[in-house]
Amino acid sequence: MIKQKKEARFNLLIDTCVWLDVAKDYQLQAVLAALEELIRQGNPALILPHIVVDEFAPNKARVIEDSRRSLSRTLKRAKQAVEKFGDPRKKNTVLSQVNDVDYRLRTLGSAAVDTVSRIEKLFAHTAVVEISDSVKLRAAQRSIDKRAPFHRQRNGIDDSVLIEVYADAVTAKAAPGSRFAFVTHNIKDFSHQNANTPHECGRHL
Repeated sequence: MIKQKKEARFNLLIDTCVWLDVAKDYQLQAVLAALEELIRQGNPALILPHIVVDEFAPNKARVIEDSRRSLSRTLKRAKQAVEKFGDPRKKNTVLSQVNDVDYRLRTLGSAAVDTVSRIEKLFAHTAVVEISDSVKLRAAQRSIDKRAPFHRQRNGIDDSVLIEVYADAVTAKAAPGSRFAFVTHNIKDFSHQNANTPHECGRHL
């Protein structure tokens, strides 16, 4: 039997908070499009813990609503600025255009719905990493030892599970030259205070 040689890959674990921010922010659609194309080409490969899928699903409705409200607030501020500082000769024309955008706000808000759908499609085409008993035990031990992300006064079990899933991926047998990255906005739980370096895991990140 001929064994297939493993190819070096860039392996990417994206925290739930980042997926939710991508879904909410229309300006990040270009980033999502680039990621979709790179994954389609086979590099990077997503590391998708089941806990990320479970956390994304119940929050997607809130994200869609937040996106709509954000657009509404932006338009409201724009109208106020035009009314207060706009050129009297052009003010009515500008306000008419802003009001037209406001009228079409439901269509603009649907962009978040589309983005959520695209993210869920990526999830559907990615092998989900089930949370093993070993990961659960190590995550719980972090709590007992008061190690990150339990260094703050909060329940960090979900973040602890992510750390251990990532540690498993890094230490698993991979092709020479393979690289790994963990992407998160949650610097308070995953980084040292007053520094941009990650916390050290019991198994090194």
